[in-house]
Amino acid sequence: MEYKKVINIFFVVFIVLFYFSNSAMALEVQYPTLSTGASITSNTPLPEYFKYVFDFGIFVGFFAVFLTLVFAGVLYLLSPAVPNALSIAKDRVSGAITGLLILTTLYLIITTINPALKIFKLDQLDPIPPPPTPPQQAGVYIYNQSNCAPPVPETPHTTNVADLGPLTNRVNAVDIVQHPNENLYYISVLYNSPNFWGKCQYINPNSSCIPIKFPVASASVYQYDPSPNGEGVTLYRKSFYNRDGGWYKVLNSDIHNEDSSDFYVADLTELKFTDSSAISKDNPEGCTVPKEERDCTLWDKKGVCVKWECPSLAEENISSMEIKGNYVVLFVYFDQLLDSEEGPWSFCQAFPTEDDINKDGPKQIKWESVRNISTGRLPNFMIIFSVKQK
Repeated sequence: MEYKKVINIFFVVFIVLFYFSNSAMALEVQYPTLSTGASITSNTPLPEYFKYVFDFGIFVGFFAVFLTLVFAGVLYLLSPAVPNALSIAKDRVSGAITGLLILTTLYLIITTINPALKIFKLDQLDPIPPPPTPPQQAGVYIYNQSNCAPPVPETPHTTNVADLGPLTNRVNAVDIVQHPNENLYYISVLYNSPNFWGKCQYINPNSSCIPIKFPVASASVYQYDPSPNGEGVTLYRKSFYNRDGGWYKVLNSDIHNEDSSDFYVADLTELKFTDSSAISKDNPEGCTVPKEERDCTLWDKKGVCVKWECPSLAEENISSMEIKGNYVVLFVYFDQLLDSEEGPWSFCQAFPTEDDINKDGPKQIKWESVRNISTGRLPNFMIIFSVKQK
């Protein structure tokens, strides 16, 4: 019996030291690598750590069964010389088989409940993603920092700004945010004077963060309309929409069609006061200006005009303008020597103006005031936008 107790104590101490010595040393030195290749470090996540402990426990259990069977075999060999050795060996074999059945049953139960547990793999919880950043509101963002640097303006401009107030002469960059999915497109023109006139720059709606390099005091902001349905814009040589002096009409199909750009641009020096309804045998050009008021290009020896030409829309020839539909007309003086196509341009004037309550266009354009203000720079180009609301 004393020999049996010594054997049992030795066996228990051996198993305990075998199990805990490696674990204790691993905490301070390095975790052992299992036969499955599993290994952990101080940075190993908790699920992988549990898997490692489970695999290690299964290994120790089966190894203990193996040692017990070996020990029982040794006792069986010593049974002729050692009393009761055969009985102890039988007990050890019985205990080993019972332990083996318990380990096998435990393994089968675990894999039956959840087959994924047979490799004891627990997926890590995915980190909680930050809440999605709401998209910027559509509109025109005006910055007093260069390169559209933060802070971003809380709300964009979606309507005209006749006076930028604190931002006057402090605008350094502009960005237009479009929302195609909501059919929200914005266009904008900046001016160096309040009420939408003076030196100006058209903001390209397809570019992001456009630098501004001239003083800005006002900004026209419109929601673009890709499918306008108005009648167009008619320009008259006389005030108050008087057709007797001649007229020129820009049709809706001229302003927007599949073959043109998103807006209408014309050189006023190349446009004549003509209309297809005025074409006749004596007037093949269709000039709408009375013959006696046309530009004379040839005189006879007596000083009588013998050749006339239909006047262009340039200089001060436009005296009124009727806007039938949601259109914005921008008269531009483009200096071919000083101005770039992208802008800024030397002079702009937007119509209808703020004081045009009905938004029908000016019944009388006073180019004298424009000439005095812009140091003689009368418009030589006309741009027409189709908008949701003028």
